[in-house]
Amino acid sequence: MLDRFAAFLDRHARVLLTTHENPDGDGVGAAVALACHLKALGKDARIVATPALPENLRFLDPEGWIEAFEPDGIHRDLAAWPDAWLLIDASEPHRMGALFSAFESTKADRACLDHHLKDAPKGFDAEFTDSSASASAELVYDLVRPRIGGNLSPLMAQALYAGLVSDTGNFRHSNSTPKIHQAAADLIAQGVHPARTFNALYQTATPAKLRLFGRAMGGLQLRMDGRFAYVAVTKRDLDACGATHEDLDELVEEPRKLKGVEVAALFSEAADGRAKVSLRSRERVDVNAVCRQFGGGGHRLASGAKLDLPLEAFIAQVEAAVVNQIENDIV
Repeated sequence: MLDRFAAFLDRHARVLLTTHENPDGDGVGAAVALACHLKALGKDARIVATPALPENLRFLDPEGWIEAFEPDGIHRDLAAWPDAWLLIDASEPHRMGALFSAFESTKADRACLDHHLKDAPKGFDAEFTDSSASASAELVYDLVRPRIGGNLSPLMAQALYAGLVSDTGNFRHSNSTPKIHQAAADLIAQGVHPARTFNALYQTATPAKLRLFGRAMGGLQLRMDGRFAYVAVTKRDLDACGATHEDLDELVEEPRKLKGVEVAALFSEAADGRAKVSLRSRERVDVNAVCRQFGGGGHRLASGAKLDLPLEAFIAQVEAAVVNQIENDIV
């Protein structure tokens, strides 16, 4: 797959790199590292994010390469710029959010680079997916490492390491393979600082975020004798705490900390008005199977979905699906 991907990149001079809306550390890290590689090859590479780069990921963009999408401004004619458009860390075009209409209208070759479990990607001219990889940053690492004789640039090494950390939960999750640890060790040997990376990714909370976590956990719900735990956050909750949707990051991990919980969920009202769920499984329950029922996806132990439903109705539907999945996988 990576040989095909390298050949795809070789054929294009202007490559636009995007990731899913509300970008995370893996999508951003993989994009920045790949942009480093493309620029070193003499290609013109741009990164566009929507709605913008989250505060805790700005340390990955010291050169200011990442452009916040402005459809009525500098990106009015974005679709005409690239000869290749690459969606990173997603294989469903609609996950680009506001960028989708430009993606749909571009005449560029459209491709995806992804590691999530998904049916055959649609809407692309080429697809490069490997669900055995722990992160999209791992795929970029596997592409560039053999092709660079010496050390990677500090910017590339930092971006790749942050991507690996982000999608493995700082190497806590079940996708923390020996291969991932070997890659991390290589990047650390090249000068990446693990503690600084952890602090930048996870130690930047605001008082508003902590107030939101407290408010959410105050409404904690337990089902199936504590095997399913969830919290829900509405726009009213965000407003009451002075918080934003960015502040929801990592909240789903809180109910999973409870002893006996097999599945944790965070329900929220997304910025686009749809109901959203993030699901996390401790080990035995396939939450990807649940999210696929609602048009979502991800990994077996970490997945999400959105649906155009009132939040309460969505919670009821997802709760029933989770209970059924727990019964199928465990009981």
